[in-house]
Amino acid sequence: MASSIFSSTEKDELAEIIANVHETFKQNVFVFIEESSSVGINTDYNPLYGRYKDQAKAVTDKVLTKYTIEARVMYSKNGEEERLDIGLPSTENVIRLKVDNAGKEKLKNASFVEVDGDKYSVISDPELIGPFSERYYKVYLKLDS
Repeated sequence: MASSIFSSTEKDELAEIIANVHETFKQNVFVFIEESSSVGINTDYNPLYGRYKDQAKAVTDKVLTKYTIEARVMYSKNGEEERLDIGLPSTENVIRLKVDNAGKEKLKNASFVEVDGDKYSVISDPELIGPFSERYYKVYLKLDS
């Protein structure tokens, strides 16, 4: 088994430094998730058909819910690094977010994301990053036109 050049104490200290960087440079990002509204209790509701008795067709109400997460945002300079990571022919208008686990869970279900007043779509799965701890994830977003 290979040993690490860092002791566990040094790893903890480095992880804390990385957490401080995140706290220093994070900003609020807004995640919008389309959710179905709940159906009230009604004895005439038939869940098999998704409608009420004598109703012509099912009516589902969708609600767009806004959540705030904290993320570090990296705007692409030349796109070389990101092109390798996400396999897109062009990374123009692509940004990278670094988020914690709570932010990752919200981004998984996002309809769209608002960063600095611009609307983005999630184009990658969350990927775990960090040298010693499983604390942060990177996710790529593309500007909606």
